[in-house]
Amino acid sequence: MHIRKQIIVPAILILAAIAILPGCGAKVSGQADSAAVPIQVIKVGQPATAGLSGKVIPDQDIKIVSKVAGKVASVNVQEGSKVKQGDVLVQLETSDLTQQVKQAESALVAAQAKLVDTKAGARSQEIQGLQSAVSAAQGAYQQATAAMEQAKAGLDLATSTYNRLRNSYDSNSGVTQEDLDKGTLDFEKAKAASEQAQGAQKAAEAQLQGAEAKLQLAKVGPTDNTISALQADVDRLNAGLELANSGLSNATVTAPIDGLIVKKSISVGELAQPGVQILSLVNMDQVQVELSVSDSQITQVKAGMQVDVAIQNLPNQTFKGEISFVSPVANANSNTFPVKVKVDNKDGLLFAGMVAEVKLNAAQESRLEVPKSAIVKKDQKEYVFTVTDNTAHLVEVKTEEKNQDWSYVLPTDKLKANEQIVVNPADKIAEGTKVKAE
Repeated sequence: MHIRKQIIVPAILILAAIAILPGCGAKVSGQADSAAVPIQVIKVGQPATAGLSGKVIPDQDIKIVSKVAGKVASVNVQEGSKVKQGDVLVQLETSDLTQQVKQAESALVAAQAKLVDTKAGARSQEIQGLQSAVSAAQGAYQQATAAMEQAKAGLDLATSTYNRLRNSYDSNSGVTQEDLDKGTLDFEKAKAASEQAQGAQKAAEAQLQGAEAKLQLAKVGPTDNTISALQADVDRLNAGLELANSGLSNATVTAPIDGLIVKKSISVGELAQPGVQILSLVNMDQVQVELSVSDSQITQVKAGMQVDVAIQNLPNQTFKGEISFVSPVANANSNTFPVKVKVDNKDGLLFAGMVAEVKLNAAQESRLEVPKSAIVKKDQKEYVFTVTDNTAHLVEVKTEEKNQDWSYVLPTDKLKANEQIVVNPADKIAEGTKVKAE
């Protein structure tokens, strides 16, 4: 009695292998069996379709927000509305913003006019006026100087008279107290008149100097510092106007792309807040399929690769796609890598959230996996032994590294799915050798 055990060898992706192990106390029946070389075999599994499962997402998914705070005056779209780039979606009230723009414009115009006049310098009429003012100040100064000299002469006379009366009064020469008091009063009046005339003369001199300075400044023109200060003021007010215009412009919310409104979160009369989403806009003319590809498959995936996309809810239809992004960094807490596939959706058959299967090209789809222990290397070539009718056949294969235990091979006419191959072939096995699986 022959006892055989069948052990299932799992393959991670695309191989199912069956190993036939020898049983205890097996008997040999027949001379052919006794001459056959005992071997262990596995069965090459069906090639995988290399399907990568993911979900459809919009190519462009924009969360529209208001840049300024304001009360909503109108909402021009509803959920499901198709819009073109530049279409007005939401309009906020603008009365306050319009007034701010007008105020900024007025302030800027005044500052610009002042700058222009200053740069142009004084006109001839202004020069003539300033020269007249200097002439008038000169006349006033001359009059004040004459008055001061006259008052000084009067003070000298009053001082002399007072001194004479005082000396005579002290020497009892007939000058009365009344005469002395009158002389003293005349002296005090003359002194006050002289001081007042001196003050008037100094004031007239200051006015003359001021008039001459204004005339000189008008002739020379403004300094560079004066021009710079006025220009800075113009720049500041111009920036304020731009800011006011920007606020007014931002009160009109427009569509940044062509697309479809899929969510509306605000209504007329409500208050829009800066940075808070009010609409959601998507463009589905082209969609993407988001994938998470395992580390064992990521080397098969390259940006620009053409793929076929099947949709679970659309049987018997295949969509052409192109891998647009392969992340070199794995997802956090997993050994999968983000991959995106672009798919044309002009017919509108694909919806966000649909489950999609991305199939790689035929060469990758048909790759089989075999254990490295089954590969024989001869003359810089690689082979495996297949088993047909208890006879070993040497088949050349092309391999590609998968991991330390398994390699990828391409199917050939002599190596297909479900073929039996020899594991750990002995040196005495060659083409045509009779073998028996144990």
